[in-house]
Amino acid sequence: MGEVSVETNEDGTLRLVLRGEIDFTNANEIHKTFREAIADQRPPAVFVDLADVTFMDSTGISVLVDGMRAALDVEAEYRVQNPSQRLLDQLRTTGLAKAFGLT
Repeated sequence: MGEVSVETNEDGTLRLVLRGEIDFTNANEIHKTFREAIADQRPPAVFVDLADVTFMDSTGISVLVDGMRAALDVEAEYRVQNPSQRLLDQLRTTGLAKAFGLT
């Protein structure tokens, strides 16, 4: 089961940490957490940490895309960080790696 935690740094940036499997079973709840945290805090930047993600399907990737939209709505920088090699390859295949600040 996947989960998300929300951290606010001293400089106001928002760090969303995802853990476990992010898929259709939990994507809606994670999506809601992303949207609410970004809309409520209106941070200058949003960083999504994927270091502890063990699996992500297309609905999980759509959560990342929606998070980027939410960040753009409040004019915040948006970056995805620490994906596994497998997830990075998925994001490259979809053409999203560059949009998420990954190379």
